[in-house]
Amino acid sequence: MPYFVCARDGAGQIILKRDTREAAEKKAAELRDMGYFEVAIIAKGVEKAA
Repeated sequence: MPYFVCARDGAGQIILKRDTREAAEKKAAELRDMGYFEVAIIAKGVEKAA
């Protein structure tokens, strides 16, 4: 399941895709350390066709 890390800084918004929850959490922590704010992880479920 893909995870999207969303964050904002003074210039705009960034959205990064990660394949695992652990990788998304690591990137979110790195972004917070770099001064980004409103950092959120969004899990996107895989949709299946009927």
